[in-house]
Amino acid sequence: EAVRQEFRPAKVGDSFGPTWETCWFKVELSIPPAWAGREVHFLWESDGEGMVWRDAQPVQGLTKEGEKTSYILTSSLKETEPHSLTLYVELACSGLFGAGKGSMIAPPDPDRRFTLSKAELLVFNRDVYELLVDLEILLDMAQLLGEENQRSFQALYTANQMINVCDVTDPSTFPAAHDLAAAIFSQRNGESQHTIHAVGHCHIDSAWLWPYEETIRKCARSWVTVVRLMEHNPELTFACSQLRLTSVLWQAQQFEWVRSWYPGLYAQIRDFVAKGQFIPVGGTWVEMDGNLPSGESMVRQFLQGQRFFQEQFGRICSEFWLPDTFGYSAQLPQLMRGCGIRRFLTQKLSWNLVNSFPHHTFYWEGIDGSQVLTHFPPGDSYGMHGRVEEMLKTVKNNKDKGRVNHSALLFGFGDGGGGPTQKMLDRMKRMSDTDGLPRVQFSTPDRLFSVLEKESSQLCTWVGELFLELHNGTYTTQAQIKKGNRECERILHDVEVLSTLALARDGTFQYPASQLQQLWR
Repeated sequence: EAVRQEFRPAKVGDSFGPTWETCWFKVELSIPPAWAGREVHFLWESDGEGMVWRDAQPVQGLTKEGEKTSYILTSSLKETEPHSLTLYVELACSGLFGAGKGSMIAPPDPDRRFTLSKAELLVFNRDVYELLVDLEILLDMAQLLGEENQRSFQALYTANQMINVCDVTDPSTFPAAHDLAAAIFSQRNGESQHTIHAVGHCHIDSAWLWPYEETIRKCARSWVTVVRLMEHNPELTFACSQLRLTSVLWQAQQFEWVRSWYPGLYAQIRDFVAKGQFIPVGGTWVEMDGNLPSGESMVRQFLQGQRFFQEQFGRICSEFWLPDTFGYSAQLPQLMRGCGIRRFLTQKLSWNLVNSFPHHTFYWEGIDGSQVLTHFPPGDSYGMHGRVEEMLKTVKNNKDKGRVNHSALLFGFGDGGGGPTQKMLDRMKRMSDTDGLPRVQFSTPDRLFSVLEKESSQLCTWVGELFLELHNGTYTTQAQIKKGNRECERILHDVEVLSTLALARDGTFQYPASQLQQLWR
């Protein structure tokens, strides 16, 4: 429908809006023949989120705040490849965190305008990029490992050697500089070094600072970007929680949105699920509240979520992935075990205002004695960027080091989507086994929990509620919505009871199963 519209000329510096509007751009590109053999990118920067469409399919999300501003047209331009092509950019007049005025968490400004700051066709110099990543890692090691660690000085002197060797006007000097960095990164750790399981992540709130309709597009922008990354990085795994996004994807509702609105993208996601890279986790329909809903409502969350994952991917989830709900009822371990889930991950209790929770890996025991193996990523975030500082914090902050030697690190922009970037991956590839730093491996939730289970003999047990000392006002505000939710739970219960009685009384009665499923969802 968009391509059939009439387009008017636009230029860099133009602004568009107001808030929540959508603008489409037709971009006609002509790649110079002299760029043969070069890596060519289409660069687009705006303070509004965008999506690149090619041949009527979404191919790349664009989010300046999420450090995704280019679409790779070709990694090495060949004569047989098209040198002239037309792309379409769908620009949302909202940012990664909505459209607030003057603050991230603020009501939307209805009159806000969004500006196109760059639209360019360019050659990407990957050799220079690789050197910049090398230097970033070395300088972080030099600054953060401390004067008592000789690796700090080795990293500093190596970076200095690279500067001396490298002549920015002579690309033939770049390989020698890169080899210096590779030499220090290839010096290995001892066997006892802590192992970090890095999982791509993109947390997307289904309804926070933007409407539901924008959430659907955030899912598409984030997940198509992850698909592009997986095509170039087969080691990447991705987990998506509620749409906030190893990759681990867990909110069934968001899967359903993408399946309905972006069937081509959904087919690609299913392919990567089959390959073990796009990983369904979570087990519930949405990232639900962990305190207020009735017990039966929580059961239905698991029932509908597990049913969806079984129907769409041929498996149920063994991990409950709930990183950003404001506290966790003591009945949850019992409900999890009853729904085939024996593992639990969150990081939310790191936000406590007063008491620091005493563990990062432990068994959580519920009201009836049911237990689930629980892990809080010790970096205290589900949006890491793969920096040296984050790796060191993950080990230093781990309150169960000595009991276990493995922990999770969730990397990628989140809350408003975005997900992992190529630079995050390239940073961690250099740190896979580098002396002085924790080992880093791209992993999956199952791989992490499997090794934690083997190391679990000395783990402690926490009995009862996991109480979050923050956001307490969420349980008293918006009372009409909470009242409506309780009434819906009660009405659905009554409809099911009456329908069951009707079926028992008259075998010809048609039990409204599909309607009830839709209402619960």
